[in-house]
Amino acid sequence: MSVFGPAPLPRSLEASVRDAAHARVDVRLSAVSDLGRHVADDRSGRASLALREALASDASPAVRAAAALAMADTEQRSFVPALLRGAEDPEREVREMSLLALGELGSAEHPGVTGLVRAALADDAASHRFQAVIAAHRLNLPEVDSVLRRATEDADPKIRHISVRLMEERATSEDGRVAPSSEVMATAKALLRDPALAVRLAAAILLARSGDRAGEGTLAEAVEDPSTVDVEDEQAAVVLSGELRVVAARRGLERRAFRGILGRPRFSWEARIALARLGDPRARRAITRGLRAWSRDARTLAVVAAGEALLTESIPAIEAMAGDPSRAEPEAVERSLRLLRAAGA
Repeated sequence: MSVFGPAPLPRSLEASVRDAAHARVDVRLSAVSDLGRHVADDRSGRASLALREALASDASPAVRAAAALAMADTEQRSFVPALLRGAEDPEREVREMSLLALGELGSAEHPGVTGLVRAALADDAASHRFQAVIAAHRLNLPEVDSVLRRATEDADPKIRHISVRLMEERATSEDGRVAPSSEVMATAKALLRDPALAVRLAAAILLARSGDRAGEGTLAEAVEDPSTVDVEDEQAAVVLSGELRVVAARRGLERRAFRGILGRPRFSWEARIALARLGDPRARRAITRGLRAWSRDARTLAVVAAGEALLTESIPAIEAMAGDPSRAEPEAVERSLRLLRAAGA
């Protein structure tokens, strides 16, 4: 619930179809979003038809773009022909959202989709190139690996960043192991000299997760000043700084780990674990003290932290919780003991 009262409920199918033709643009925008929610359960096909009509003929580019975006979330491949036409819309925003949706719903075998994506990779608009890079990955084009490596040289840092993220995704197996090719590793190491910290950090994360410490300095830099990086990458930098025991990150981790005058910054819990891995006595004491907390939730968090920080001295206290769900979450206890015993061995 917001401070202004409960959020409005989604429209019924009838109301969504009706309001998709409303005179006001803001009403049509909202209705188009609701239509997307009805597509899966609407056997009459009216929701799909109304979305196609909105994409094809609404007077507002914002509504046409919203229709394409709503289609992207439906998992309905039947929208592909309409989206191919949307990709030729005179308005850039509509073309961009249509391309995004084609990346979600299209396939490399669908006539027209691959040609459109390949053409968009060289588009003058960075937003189109960005969506085309993602679509090339999702469609698994035969040349996708070379597409991603070329994209790391794009003039737009957001495209360079997403290309590194996608290279890591493609190199990650189902069990979470990251094993890039030698070409990807070489590309990532070259990107450690990129002018944009967000790009350097993405490369450092890829390298660190594949066992290469070449980006340690960049991890420390991002922990210290994350103002220009993606939040998900910021969290990864904090965690990896602990896993790799990056001494240069200690100052940034200390600023995060303990509450200051203005409150606790993002990822303070992860920073405390990272500091404990670095041997910081204050962080280690804080985690072990949490094992005696009054709250079960607080004790469970401390159990998890002790396992992640490899605090082998906490084994007796955590073993005492085993078999007693009232003390801490059993799965957390079991996992932490497994990590700690392996570390002790």
